Amino acid sequence: MKFDRVLTVHVFYDGNLLGIAELDGIPHIYANGYMYGLEDRDEEVYYLSPIAPELLALVMEDWAIWVRYLAASGTPEAADARHPALARDRARHDALELAIGDRLATDPDNRKRFKAAFWPSTSLPDPQALWDGQRVQWRPVRRTGRDAPAAPDEAVPR
Repeated sequence: MKFDRVLTVHVFYDGNLLGIAELDGIPHIYANGYMYGLEDRDEEVYYLSPIAPELLALVMEDWAIWVRYLAASGTPEAADARHPALARDRARHDALELAIGDRLATDPDNRKRFKAAFWPSTSLPDPQALWDGQRVQWRPVRRTGRDAPAAPDEAVPR
């Protein structure tokens, strides 16, 4: 079995919904098709788009801030923290959030559909184990519905 790495999990609700993961070793934005209005009912379909290197750098820097926040849980440093950043990281997180804006989304002109099986970290249980070290197995899905190209008999005549 071939697995790719999950790099970030930005939205989680009963499973990964939005984040960055590798597809054949290349970082991509992934988004759950059902949750983001791209699929009518199949909540296991994910849309993946390559992520630009400059956006990836911003997202990964912000992810590191969140991981520090999570690791500090229960420590004196966390007393002044406000989700998702420690007090020392707050200004940089706010700047990154502004720079990233709404760009953490799949590209309608450059995305592919996949079924996903997410696997937990193989590291020992700790507060970060759910997020760090996750793996994913992608299986391509044929395009249908809104994302499918028009059939030849439905094409606009020239």
